[in-house]
Amino acid sequence: MRSKIIGTVLALATVFAAVPAMAGEHEKPSFPMPAATFRQRVDSRQAKAREHMEKRATKLTPEQAKELRAKFDAGVAKVNVEVNKATADGTVTKDEADAVRKVAKEVRGHHHRGGKHAKRGEKK
Repeated sequence: MRSKIIGTVLALATVFAAVPAMAGEHEKPSFPMPAATFRQRVDSRQAKAREHMEKRATKLTPEQAKELRAKFDAGVAKVNVEVNKATADGTVTKDEADAVRKVAKEVRGHHHRGGKHAKRGEKK
């Protein structure tokens, strides 16, 4: 019985010690940021978005999937233009990152506004 309690305590201690280490993976970026780090963050987000888009494209007709991919590539190109402007001097400031974020939001659109995810409890 005593060994089970000690084992449980040690297991819990290990889990709680590992939680802060895992929490560091999603830290907020601090600015100014090196251009290479910023570019890496943008590229990883674009890769995740591409995976999500490809999953969606598999459920569409070939013509719709082609149109979706073209729209996605056009949006990525717009974001990359802004990223190139931001990284031109080797560092990225918060204002430059906000400009990139603004373009990314414009490209992505606001497809949830007014839909089923709008304010809950509001009667029409």
